[in-house]
Amino acid sequence: MNANYKGYSIVAGADHDDTTGLWNGRYRILDDKGIVVYESFVEPLADQDQAGEAAGVEARAWIDRQ
Repeated sequence: MNANYKGYSIVAGADHDDTTGLWNGRYRILDDKGIVVYESFVEPLADQDQAGEAAGVEARAWIDRQ
């Protein structure tokens, strides 16, 4: 998922962990110059779509706290 939100760009997705079989939702937040200002993961989930969605939600929450 790529999205713009309150002046930031969000890049979110899910990476599969072959060891656990779960999906790690990962997100990056970039400023208006394209510089990564924050990057993190959400708790692993069994579903790829849910992990990606959770990453997008967490990214927006991080921006809202700024």
